[in-house]
Amino acid sequence: MDAGWRLDPLNLVGAPGWLMLLLDSEAISAVAQGPRRRRDRVRALMALMRARELPVGTVAAVLAEVVRGHPRDAGVFAGLRRERVQVHPVDTRVGVRAGQLLGAVGAGSDLAVDAFVVAVADLQGGAVVATVDPSDMRRLASHATSVEVANLEE
Repeated sequence: MDAGWRLDPLNLVGAPGWLMLLLDSEAISAVAQGPRRRRDRVRALMALMRARELPVGTVAAVLAEVVRGHPRDAGVFAGLRRERVQVHPVDTRVGVRAGQLLGAVGAGSDLAVDAFVVAVADLQGGAVVATVDPSDMRRLASHATSVEVANLEE
């Protein structure tokens, strides 16, 4: 693991029990077959959450960005299983909240999957979202409650 990367990037010591970690597509890809540095950062963040007995998850819509019907998809599913990643569904509440977030930032459907992630975080009472592209997630999270964004590239 990169020793220069802080293991507690969001100062989560003593964080409320409702907090969880949500992985975007790049974070999931990193766990499955990503560059070593990024993979180590995601795993360190997951270990931090596990040590605090906090859940790690993703959103079902994120799978559309990482699964392609190829044999290498097995690595994605193995990573999800190995890391005990909970997959949250996109139901009516999530869809509506995602639409509200997109409207609040004036974005189109190109940010729909990111909006689903932030919507799940918001509806669950808060979360840390792990991503390599934090700008759009932060825009959306600014209209949610208790949603933080962890940049895996810092």
